Amino acid sequence: MKELETILKTVSDGLKILAQGVNAIADKLEKFVDPRKEKDGKPQPEPKPDEHRAETSKKRTPQKAVKKSVSERKKRTAASDTVYEIIGSTKGPVDISVLVEKTGFQKKKIHNVLYRLKKQGKVETVSKGLYRKA
Repeated sequence: MKELETILKTVSDGLKILAQGVNAIADKLEKFVDPRKEKDGKPQPEPKPDEHRAETSKKRTPQKAVKKSVSERKKRTAASDTVYEIIGSTKGPVDISVLVEKTGFQKKKIHNVLYRLKKQGKVETVSKGLYRKA
């Protein structure tokens, strides 16, 4: 019976320490919580700007959304289309640095586009950093 009591005491002490650790983590996570959300999860309304600041700032006229015609939207090509065209038009495998230079995209964007094209089966990896049309 004494052995059981000592085991239960040890487990109880362990749970207390664990609870303290969880509370410490919860306190640290509260710093990252969006202050606009209440505890029940419903968002609060956006804070109103200072009236004093609104009076002193310049009044701006709202800009109307400009709708682009279908032909204007088609002129813009997707990043994956641009990268795919460059890979297809180049003889042999293409290095990422060449793609960055020709497209003007950031290296991270090129990696994301290449990942997408590989998943679609349009591009294959020759070796690390070299890609060709599949």
